[in-house]
Amino acid sequence: MQHALDLELIKTFLTVLDARGFKPAAEQLNKTPAAVSMQIKRLEEILGKRLLERSNQGISLTPAGALLQHKGKRLMALNYELLGDMRENELSGAVNFGAPADYAPTLLKKLLPIFQRDFPRVSPSILLEPSRSLRPRVHSGILDMAIVAREGENQAGHELWAEEVAWFGNAAQPDGRPRVAVLTTNCVLRDKALGDLKACGDNHALVLEAVTVASLRDAVAANFCQAFLPVSVAEGLERSGAFASALFHRLTFEFIAGPALESETAERVALQFRRAMAEQGATA
Repeated sequence: MQHALDLELIKTFLTVLDARGFKPAAEQLNKTPAAVSMQIKRLEEILGKRLLERSNQGISLTPAGALLQHKGKRLMALNYELLGDMRENELSGAVNFGAPADYAPTLLKKLLPIFQRDFPRVSPSILLEPSRSLRPRVHSGILDMAIVAREGENQAGHELWAEEVAWFGNAAQPDGRPRVAVLTTNCVLRDKALGDLKACGDNHALVLEAVTVASLRDAVAANFCQAFLPVSVAEGLERSGAFASALFHRLTFEFIAGPALESETAERVALQFRRAMAEQGATA
């Protein structure tokens, strides 16, 4: 009797390829690397073909693996499409979506698969800008929905995740004053950073102003300056000693919807985003 392919095994196989390894795939799938390896082995047993070659340089596809990659993507797309067909009142059509520009690499990696899997009838058009630019576009209806940084007492959106923001780096002037960098964009990160610097008085040297968080991170990594960064983008960086006593800061991101999106639909979309991003690790 012919075996029926397990779509979960195919999903694991495609995730290993997208993540370029068993360990990062395991993190995305919330499994152990051993469990992922066992699933790939099981898939190879069912197909009777070796799918991946493993070496010190990583993994590579065999001819059978390349074929499965091509047709496996089609199978998964059909699976998501069928699930969408069976759901009532499913979100569909063109959707204008906004996301914070500084989180673009992480969010695009996570959001696009979410749209494909949970909203297969949607054709998203994505705008990447600072949260303060996205919020009025959503309220005016230019954007249908967006993920933005929450500010002040504004609790109108659906909370998705939160993370710590702190000072990183220990670059200093010859006189011992910390060399600091700040964002030039009108955003909550700039405001919080300037607030910390004001609290420290004039005991610092501003040596860099940049448009993106990525630029600040690179400058800190080069030991050029200290900067106020979300912990999710500061992996491998040393925390600042000069600002160790600064106030604890936490940045919360929320899902907001425009006037054309029904509140029930917005709640369902936010819930699916929250679940999917929690499963994968919101900003991992």
